[in-house]
Amino acid sequence: MLKSELEQIIANGENSGVEFKRDDCRPEQLAREIVAMVNLNGGPLEKSWR
Repeated sequence: MLKSELEQIIANGENSGVEFKRDDCRPEQLAREIVAMVNLNGGPLEKSWR
């Protein structure tokens, strides 16, 4: 990813595929968010993660 691409993503803000996180979030909370994003289009990861 080019720096200009990352800057564009940041400039566009959060959406269903981009979510900004603070560096002090709990690992479990971050894992749930990652699973939710992966499952956005109905993936099997959540079932195997539980």
